[in-house]
Amino acid sequence: MFEDVDEGHAEGEEPIVFRYNREERLKNAPQIVRDAYDGKMKPVRGFKILWVNKSNRYILLSLVIFIGFVWVFTAITNTKSYAKINNIAFELSAFSFQDEVYVTLKINDKSANEKSPPVKVTTEVFFINNDNQIIEKKELSLVYRDGEETLATKAGDYDIIRVDAIIVADNKEKEVTTAVKH
Repeated sequence: MFEDVDEGHAEGEEPIVFRYNREERLKNAPQIVRDAYDGKMKPVRGFKILWVNKSNRYILLSLVIFIGFVWVFTAITNTKSYAKINNIAFELSAFSFQDEVYVTLKINDKSANEKSPPVKVTTEVFFINNDNQIIEKKELSLVYRDGEETLATKAGDYDIIRVDAIIVADNKEKEVTTAVKH
């Protein structure tokens, strides 16, 4: 359709003819470019590229420091919402819904084969706000026998961001904490 339309020059002028001569172009090129075209240069591949020159070593070092910082920060600030006393597992969770914070402590026996004797479980639940102050404290207890059971409570949401719980079972004490999911 447009094959016969001649574009690329003004009317009345001669069209520009482009001639490519590789040898002529490479004659004035730097030595590194000529070596690359001749195949004398081997490119650095893989992880070697990260320490070939000084700037890449700085990038690698900063990357390692950054990953290490993120790993340490995650390990330090990770909330521990899971605890185990003897063979009984405890998992704390909390979420906010309609101006109230609901807290659930799931209790599950991990020794499915053995029938364990009843255990009295007592829990103190602390609702903590943005200023790391305890807004409210509640005590829950039950006699755990077998299977999966839960302890649940709720409190008014006064900017509560975290819930801590101290669990006492079989004369042993564990502390768990979880962030409130909004």
